[in-house]
Amino acid sequence: MSDARNSLPERTRLLHIGPPKTGTSALQSACHACRKLMREQGVRYAGGAKQASTAAYAVTRRVHPSTGKPPSIRHWNSLLREVRGARESRVLISSEFFAGASDEQAAKIVRDLDAARVHIAITLRPLAKILASRWQQNVQEGARIRYEEWLHAVLDTPESDHGKRFWSRQRHDALVKRWVQAAGADRVTVVIVDESDHDALLRNFEGFLGLTSGTLLPQRDASNRSMTLEEIEAVRTFNEQYFAEHFSKALHYKLMARGAALHLKSRTPLSAEARLVTPTWAIQKANEYGSEVAESIKHLGVNVVGDLGALVVPVAPGAPEVSGTESVKEISPEVAARMAMGMLLASGRARGERGAGKGRVGPTWSEPQELFRVSTLELIGAILRRIWAGGAEKIAGLFERHEPPRR
Repeated sequence: MSDARNSLPERTRLLHIGPPKTGTSALQSACHACRKLMREQGVRYAGGAKQASTAAYAVTRRVHPSTGKPPSIRHWNSLLREVRGARESRVLISSEFFAGASDEQAAKIVRDLDAARVHIAITLRPLAKILASRWQQNVQEGARIRYEEWLHAVLDTPESDHGKRFWSRQRHDALVKRWVQAAGADRVTVVIVDESDHDALLRNFEGFLGLTSGTLLPQRDASNRSMTLEEIEAVRTFNEQYFAEHFSKALHYKLMARGAALHLKSRTPLSAEARLVTPTWAIQKANEYGSEVAESIKHLGVNVVGDLGALVVPVAPGAPEVSGTESVKEISPEVAARMAMGMLLASGRARGERGAGKGRVGPTWSEPQELFRVSTLELIGAILRRIWAGGAEKIAGLFERHEPPRR
């Protein structure tokens, strides 16, 4: 049983803001899959999707990659209506895209959620553990820069474009300070992710929410796995050719983030396939930042769960001095075929073709690839919730409400 002494007061609205690459997917997948069990214990996981990404994009006025503009503020207002109307004892809202809020936006979010009831949860991992996954995500979003070059840009020249983009969310002490200013130090909790116990994060949030231990079950999420060296280099090389032709970012998002990348990550790599490694010099540099971050957070007066010292990681003996990305000279036929199939599925052109060669003809309309895994009952439920929340005109945006790529 979760220790009730660690639980947040009843009527609390717990806002988990990430930032990215700090166990957010694991927590969100578990909450989404176990939301019925959570409701039975008096906790509502707000929003109908795995995370409240569209609402977060809307309130932070962040451009959505699929449309090239921020979503309507009605998405944030719809989430607020659900939160305010919830009858459960506690409400959890989670999206790492809230970490992109400015000072003014953070203050607005706290006001809208009721400053007297809101509590902010911030999950943190060592910067040295975030670098590789952050670069991989950038590449899936269209970046063409090689890993080693990106590392130098981020760590040696933080004022560069790549550096600014990275540090806007990964300078964790500044992030914590922003939300302390918005909500107050007594309403901010920092959770240090335990790298040796992946389920500890779920147990921590069960404690905050007063849930029985074991309520949140880890979920397998292939879409969140790291790519192999060959896979990510195939994506990066595609980006070079794609943007050389001046095609749009919105089309790239559909074909890659919602197509080829998802399909690539659904395969099971061989144990012998090379993985991306972070060189020793970059780990040491990241540890310098990690020490500064830990020391700064220590003086902000927030509640800390875990060891701030864990934000600095030891350098393994014999760690490589270079990343090895230059070693990829060719792409295997399997990886190339997976990319092509992912783009075909994302285009929607294959929707009515499955089984057609055997005389079966399916529907000819298209939908995002991830909706292939959603049951009809779940889809009908989502449509009905949208009608109830604000009108039938919202149905038209249903198939655009898939989650943006991890940042």
